[in-house]
Amino acid sequence: MSYPIDSHPYSPTDTLQRILAAALRQAITRAAADQALGSLVVDQVPTLKLVIEIPNDTQYGDYASPSALGMAKVCRLAPAQIAKVLAGYLATDLPEVDVSVAGAGFINFRLQGAFLERSLGSLLEQADQFGSSQSPSPEKILLEFVSANPTGPLHVGHGRWAAMGSTLSNVLRWTGHHVDREFYINDAGNQMQILGSSLQVRLRQVRGEEVPLPEDAYRGAYLLEIAQKLADRIDTGEIEAPQTPQDFTNYAYREILEWQQDTLHRFSTDFEQWFSERRVHQPDPATGLSAIDQTLQELKQKDYLYTAKAPHGEDPKPDAESAVYFKSAELGGDDKDRVVQKGDGSLTYLAADIAYHRDKVSRGYNRLINILGSDHHGYVARLKAGVAAFNPQVEMEAIIGQFVKLFQTDAETGEKTEVRMSKRTGNFVSLNDLMDDEEIGVGVDAARWFLLSTSMDTPLNFDLDLARDRLSLDNPVVYAHYSHARCCTLLRRLTEEKGLDLSQTISILKPDGDLLFTEPEERALLMLLLSFPDELISASTERAPHKLIRFTELVASQFNKFYDRCRIHPTLESDPPLALARLQLVKATRQVLFNVLTGLLGISAPESM
Repeated sequence: MSYPIDSHPYSPTDTLQRILAAALRQAITRAAADQALGSLVVDQVPTLKLVIEIPNDTQYGDYASPSALGMAKVCRLAPAQIAKVLAGYLATDLPEVDVSVAGAGFINFRLQGAFLERSLGSLLEQADQFGSSQSPSPEKILLEFVSANPTGPLHVGHGRWAAMGSTLSNVLRWTGHHVDREFYINDAGNQMQILGSSLQVRLRQVRGEEVPLPEDAYRGAYLLEIAQKLADRIDTGEIEAPQTPQDFTNYAYREILEWQQDTLHRFSTDFEQWFSERRVHQPDPATGLSAIDQTLQELKQKDYLYTAKAPHGEDPKPDAESAVYFKSAELGGDDKDRVVQKGDGSLTYLAADIAYHRDKVSRGYNRLINILGSDHHGYVARLKAGVAAFNPQVEMEAIIGQFVKLFQTDAETGEKTEVRMSKRTGNFVSLNDLMDDEEIGVGVDAARWFLLSTSMDTPLNFDLDLARDRLSLDNPVVYAHYSHARCCTLLRRLTEEKGLDLSQTISILKPDGDLLFTEPEERALLMLLLSFPDELISASTERAPHKLIRFTELVASQFNKFYDRCRIHPTLESDPPLALARLQLVKATRQVLFNVLTGLLGISAPESM
């Protein structure tokens, strides 16, 4: 069976690399059936790892495959011989692709004009959906991220997790998966009581009492704001004054959680689910057992708990008390088993976390993804063990993120210095500060862009001076905005001034089937735009949303090279078909920039600047 690309049988959401990979595998299957690939038999073809990539030098092709090199051992043939055989089969299956062999066995693919015209037409037809694809193995995924304590404003590190998590969820959805976003509210534990007692003292202070804060209190000025608001509401009769420590805790908790939710919403980060840690501690009215109790019972029934004075493989210390251990080493590859219940009967944090992940498993997800700070690196194996204890078929991933440092130029010394503190929060720069503060605020778009700009596992040095400069094209988010606005302005002017109907289908081909384009910048831009769906798949499978920042920078740069080299206004008079073909590239560039900025990165796409 041939792969008749000329009849366009593939789905509009098939990517170019998937199309070429499918054709290559089909060619290998046919060649193996014809015994043309040495010792390779048809049954071995599904196990072969095939690679389609964009070469560094596109002189010989738009795409290349080194797969013949990897097949040499199983075929018992030279890679160049394998590549030559496959090129013959591919020439039949891909009539709109020029296939050639180079070097030690590389197969090169150069897409012909008709193929590219149809692909560009598909891009424009899909419009706001271009870039999306269907996963061959769609999953139901729960993505948990941010999950801050409700004891104060979100800091810049939380902002990085928010930007990464919200963008990754978009990427996963665009590549065919069902994704729910969840925020785990850490609202149980001693920190909540400390929060309540801190507010109680702050209320007395705003009432004029000279009373010191306890040593372990939360000291940020935000609690003074909450206390003043509470005092005003009491004075107006809107609410009654809190009476008990728990009343103060509950009031502060509600106010701060509302702040956090509002901050995240303004930061283009929303959640389908907010899961309170209190839920795993509260007893079920029917059984009297909490989710933690039920979890420990089930683990005991499965023989995943044991009582000892030390974990298996270690000798107990002389003064050690017996404790209940979870077999995390056996289940999750932990370096040792972990305590879930201490000798005095109190529970560890791990017990609550396992109960929470048991709840996740019960909701029918295929995959759980947690975005965690670097201080949780050693905790991952325990969580994986907890998931495996209840359903080993559920995949558990942890993405470990590094922290953020903010830098700006010191007005006195002229040197870059780290910004460590905010007056409002007391000891850290909040996400609200990063968005709004008069001195360091950069706005939502720049904050998201810079927080997304590097891999999660790399510490981020955030240049506030560059991010705040909204007039310089050296600022990458300004450059992306400028490029999108430039597309919109050009299309708008030609529509209004020249009366062009840009909604109609416009050919980019000459009568002989070759492209109308005359400059290398045109083809380079077109190929880059058409690679967007494959870039998305790469960002999805690698859990690397920062790749979209780099892709956007490449599109903006390539578009402006094209714009400067390939003038459109003069060509409208001298060569109208070429000018209209170039306008198709402008339309496609605008569409791709719009999709990646607004649909994936959560960043605006202005139509004018």
